Amino acid sequence: MEESADRDRRIEKSEKALKSILRKRKLPNEKINAAAGLIKRIAFMQVSLEDLEADVNENGATEMFSQTEGIEYARERPAMAIFNRTIKNYASVFKQLFDLLPDDKAAADAGASEEEKALLGMMKKARR
Repeated sequence: MEESADRDRRIEKSEKALKSILRKRKLPNEKINAAAGLIKRIAFMQVSLEDLEADVNENGATEMFSQTEGIEYARERPAMAIFNRTIKNYASVFKQLFDLLPDDKAAADAGASEEEKALLGMMKKARR
């Protein structure tokens, strides 16, 4: 239960950071509200990716597998496969959100927290 509460807090923190970035970039509230579903999905995927990455770092990207006695081979761990699929979807949804931002470069990143700057950096990379 505590793990679930921690996960929920991390997701909520990510949502708040994304909304803050959008507000600082002068995205109108109507668009922020319209993007609420995208923001929720991005925050969920971000936390999921962090958890999957921790699992892969701890347990590795591959594992030995056998269906026949005496024959073993290395295969991609399910956590790695899920990570790879999720990161592609994450980038796609992030691009959709980033495309909502105005092109006005004058909306500076000044005053943004380090986490907000990191998220904005990911958004910029996704747009390319």
